[in-house]
Amino acid sequence: MVLPRIADIHAGEWQEHARFPGIYMKSLLTSTDNPLISVNVLQVPPGGHIRYHRHVQQFETVWVIRGQATLILDLTEVPIRDGQIITIPVGLEHALRNEGPALVELLTIFTPPLT
Repeated sequence: MVLPRIADIHAGEWQEHARFPGIYMKSLLTSTDNPLISVNVLQVPPGGHIRYHRHVQQFETVWVIRGQATLILDLTEVPIRDGQIITIPVGLEHALRNEGPALVELLTIFTPPLT
């Protein structure tokens, strides 16, 4: 029997996000680990933003590990803070802004996994 891999949020190097300059991420779990999900951790620095985008095949569940930000769902702005979690439906346009003085760290879970 092969034991599952344990992902460590503290291990590995941060990489700049390919689509969102100034945003850093680590891939924690991929479809190789679980064919149903992928899991990443993102860092959004003060003044950073993730521009409008949508996922045409995935639900995105976002858990705020630390910090406060503004999540924009379609055209509605929603304040979010550490300890909160939200699932963004497939196809819903969304964005995020960190207007505060502290780093925002997010755990993102995609179902089905990003490829």
